[in-house]
Amino acid sequence: MAGGNYNSIEEVLRVLDSKKVNRFYWIITILAAIGGFLFGYDTAVIGTVAPLTPYHYSGLLYGYEVASASLGAAIGALIAYFYTDRYGRKSLLIIDAGIYTGAAILSALTINGLMLLIMRTIIGIAIGADSAVATAYITEYAPKDKRGTLAIMQQWMITIGILGSYLIGSFVLFISPSLAYTIDWRLLLGLAAIPAVVGLLFRFLMPESPRWMIYNGKFERLKKDLMKFGMEISDSDLKNIRNELINEKKETYRLSKATKKALLIVGLWLVFQQITGINVPFYYGPTVLSKLHIFGTTSNPVYSIIESVLESTVLAAINVAATYIAFRYIDRIGRRTLGISAYIGMLISDLIGGISVLTNFLFGVLIAFAGFIIFFAYGVGGTGWLIQAEYFDTRVRGRMAAIGAIIDWLANFALIEVFPVMLSTIGLSGSMFVFSALDVIALAFVILFLPETKGMSLEEVVRMFETVPLGKLRHGKEIIAKENKEVKAK
Repeated sequence: MAGGNYNSIEEVLRVLDSKKVNRFYWIITILAAIGGFLFGYDTAVIGTVAPLTPYHYSGLLYGYEVASASLGAAIGALIAYFYTDRYGRKSLLIIDAGIYTGAAILSALTINGLMLLIMRTIIGIAIGADSAVATAYITEYAPKDKRGTLAIMQQWMITIGILGSYLIGSFVLFISPSLAYTIDWRLLLGLAAIPAVVGLLFRFLMPESPRWMIYNGKFERLKKDLMKFGMEISDSDLKNIRNELINEKKETYRLSKATKKALLIVGLWLVFQQITGINVPFYYGPTVLSKLHIFGTTSNPVYSIIESVLESTVLAAINVAATYIAFRYIDRIGRRTLGISAYIGMLISDLIGGISVLTNFLFGVLIAFAGFIIFFAYGVGGTGWLIQAEYFDTRVRGRMAAIGAIIDWLANFALIEVFPVMLSTIGLSGSMFVFSALDVIALAFVILFLPETKGMSLEEVVRMFETVPLGKLRHGKEIIAKENKEVKAK
């Protein structure tokens, strides 16, 4: 247990930022990111069970079956906006796990199609609220040199959830194909309750965010929970921090120009993250794989579904492996460098895919899809969840992360609605060329505006947005480092 002189907010945060990551950090990070696993599982499992349920939707209800989770997630993120900065990160994570547990069980016990749609919407609400708060929670305790690694766990868990859903689905259907239309699909929906229950039970043992407790005056909880991070703070130091906070609170914190600037960068990143075509390889990859007959062919409808799931598993495994690259290297290489290289790779992959579709070169299409997934996963997919949390002041971080999540889910919903229209008008090759153009715009945005934040404390990141003009943000880290050096020299 590390005692010390923690008589100011700055000193507490300095020590917190310099801690070594141990098993405790990994445990609470995995617990915080369970919502990511559940999101991935839910996204994939509905594609497996939809052909097996007795409910056959048409028209608007058919579209809602696909989009219900995204719309629910936007609602959940909106709820998080009003909740998390006022009542804390931990309690919302617990509530989310409880909601998902109940909705997963009820999905398995559903008695009609309307009930299933309602349960999927409720699951989406839990997922959306979790996505808004999980990375905000993680970034607020993570040491600054490991913040990216820990926060990327959210995205990595999403990809693991997708892969896990495919593996479990193919296994359940393979061992009991005769029950596919009666029991299996209910079992696959209900199994999501297991990780949700784990999250529900063990999230009670997690500490609250230290930064949130400081700025909300929860000093008794702060003293207790800091001990879990190996920091023992005295009553006299707590008194000093309380007095410092009282003096600081004489001015009401408003939505500053720095916050608006940061929200602009985050919002654009999240929109580009969705509209540059990540849905294409996951929607059409299995079709290409099936035409290549990698897993053979069958006339049995259940085994046909198993083959389709296995084909999706190939792409899901690539996604997991590529996200691991981000997990390992985002704090070494940096957000900006990974983002630039990723969009270059996505652009090349889309161009190859579009040309291959035109020439009916299926193996080229498969290579393009795999390449796109790899580049997206290591440089784009998880970075959005990270920057939506690390760009903002603690006093508004929860609300701004929630707005980011709302933008992300609405962009996802819009793409789901627009993509079929693109396919019916310009085809798959034309769509991929459109996504190539969007890749170019996204790449220009990252090169011109995205700042590097690896190794910076959250407070330094906020100061960067306060003092560095928008046009110079790409050099923001160097500017802040120079300012810090000048202050130390004095």
